[in-house]
Amino acid sequence: MDLILGLLIIFVSARAAGEVMEKLHQSPMIGEVLAGILVGPMVLRLINPDPTTSFGASLNVVANLGVFILVLLAGIELGREGLRKAFKERSMVVAFVEFFLPFSLGYSFAAALGMTFAQSLFLGTALAVTALPVSVRILLDLNLLNSRLGRAIVSVALVNDLVAFAMLGLVVQFTSLGASTPEGLTIGLVALNNVLFIGLVFCVATILKLTTRLGRTSESYMQTFVSKLRGQEASFALCISTALGLGAAAELLGIHFAVGAFYGGLLMTPQLLGQVQFNRVRNAVSSVTFGLFAPVFFAFVGLKFSVSFGAWPLIVAITAIAFIGKLIGGLMGGFVAGFRGAPLVALGVGLNARGMMELLLAQVGLATGIIDTSLYSALVVMTLTTTLCTPPLLKRLLRRFKVDDILPPVPGLVATGRIGSSNLRPSDETTR
Repeated sequence: MDLILGLLIIFVSARAAGEVMEKLHQSPMIGEVLAGILVGPMVLRLINPDPTTSFGASLNVVANLGVFILVLLAGIELGREGLRKAFKERSMVVAFVEFFLPFSLGYSFAAALGMTFAQSLFLGTALAVTALPVSVRILLDLNLLNSRLGRAIVSVALVNDLVAFAMLGLVVQFTSLGASTPEGLTIGLVALNNVLFIGLVFCVATILKLTTRLGRTSESYMQTFVSKLRGQEASFALCISTALGLGAAAELLGIHFAVGAFYGGLLMTPQLLGQVQFNRVRNAVSSVTFGLFAPVFFAFVGLKFSVSFGAWPLIVAITAIAFIGKLIGGLMGGFVAGFRGAPLVALGVGLNARGMMELLLAQVGLATGIIDTSLYSALVVMTLTTTLCTPPLLKRLLRRFKVDDILPPVPGLVATGRIGSSNLRPSDETTR
């Protein structure tokens, strides 16, 4: 099949399915993955993603570009300021507990199935991740983003994404070195490569930070430099160049390029580019991502989906472990952080949305040979299930929230009823 024709079929079907999911108040990502399953080898067989064919090889290149731009956007959205804020929040306690518990369950389950050390690490990481973009979208839809619950979920998801990419670097290196068990020499090589990469990231970050100093024109040196360039979209080019450079360095050290691209996005800040140029770059990357690459990438995830009757026990087990691990981890961490009642349960439920980050990890795991198609399909089903279940469960829990669970306390406010009760003043209903 011709590449352009194939991309047309993939793109149109993914966009159409995404629109349907938007109408149903669900993440469009779910529809895009289902569109890939529909047009792929599992159902209609219109598209064959086999990498041994010319079309399949070209499609893999497009999918890798999708991975690059998606993780770049994730890094830009998180930003260094968001990272600093997350470490200041008390919700870091939640982040530690709710990541460690599902990670431990996933690692133990993989080890019990006889998987290698690298595969066990990967499965543990995959079950522990929470997708920041999906979480933000759900919280916005429920008007909970600025509540204490919303801040906790966003902070925890942010830390999860950072830890997940760090773990991904380790797992890819263990796999590339052929380590079935953690031997001393192998661990030393992996640690050395990761220290070198993190050192490189800090060096680049330090250099970029020096360029944020203000010059004579009350602009930073970097802003002055970019403004003197004649080419169009110089700030966008700087962002892409930084991400590509760190991605190439990661590949040279045996780490997946997605890790480098992610950190490249983290280094792009308003202080570096200026608020106006930063917003332009973020909007440009977002437009390219969601306007082109995201539908194609998530449809590609569906194209690679393959499941047999014998794989369903594995799928059910992974989905159950993923949901229960996140729920209990959120309950334990949230209790220590001071959450009680319905918000405590909502915290555990809200952290279950996997979304984009999970599918990115699954795709990288399949592409690098860490996991096989059965485990890949189990992760895809788990991602779709947890992402679909989270919004309706949160909506039901929201009915049990009190005013103070959503709105900050106001002096003289006597309303203490539940959401939707007659004790709420009209102004409170409007604010909600």
